[in-house]
Amino acid sequence: MVGAIFAVALLAFAYIIFSFSLEVVSSPKFSSLADKVASGKANILPATVIVAILLFIVKEVLEFFKKNRESRRKLFAYKSLISEELEFNLWSYKRLVGIVNDIEAQEEDHPNARYTLLIKESGKEYIHGYDGDELLESSLIPVVHDKCYEKFISGIAELDANLFNLAQSSYEGVRTMAHVRGGLIKGLLAEKNNEPFPHDIRKSGFLDYAKRELERTYNPMNKLYKECTGNELQEHRVR
Repeated sequence: MVGAIFAVALLAFAYIIFSFSLEVVSSPKFSSLADKVASGKANILPATVIVAILLFIVKEVLEFFKKNRESRRKLFAYKSLISEELEFNLWSYKRLVGIVNDIEAQEEDHPNARYTLLIKESGKEYIHGYDGDELLESSLIPVVHDKCYEKFISGIAELDANLFNLAQSSYEGVRTMAHVRGGLIKGLLAEKNNEPFPHDIRKSGFLDYAKRELERTYNPMNKLYKECTGNELQEHRVR
């Protein structure tokens, strides 16, 4: 679609230049000048110089349009990949909020519950909650993603200042979410690592901290996603 619009615009521009050239050539003054040049009464720049200037102008115009198209393509690719990464991070956000809410909800009926970290053969990390032999919680602890941001942020800065600022703000929230994830894992390993703070994650202050921090992560992600796609960040990706 963009290519077709560009082609139409270029044809229109060429038509205008061609029409203007015809008007100039057919004018009485041009004929008079041509007669004077032919008789040696007037001097103009050599034809080779004029052609070189015209070729330079055409080359610069074409180069401008070429770079403009390349910039648009790059920016489109950046927005597409960043929006996909935000969809993955939306899943991470939902799961972290869900884990925190589940632990809080279980406290009243299961005050003696214990929560531990389980790492499966795949390397994925899970939170397991038990009350005696009863399994209360078994949830994957989601990974937080920032590879696209790290790879493309310098390119985004060159092409779109507004997108760059939104990306910076959004990924501050993503880094906060990664910090919450790290705090969750540290809390689950508190007893194993003999940490000096309470080994029960519900008594360490982590849950209040996690809720407070996670509340600040969605809006910046949503603003960036909306800039990239024109839509609200509502649908997540799992893989």
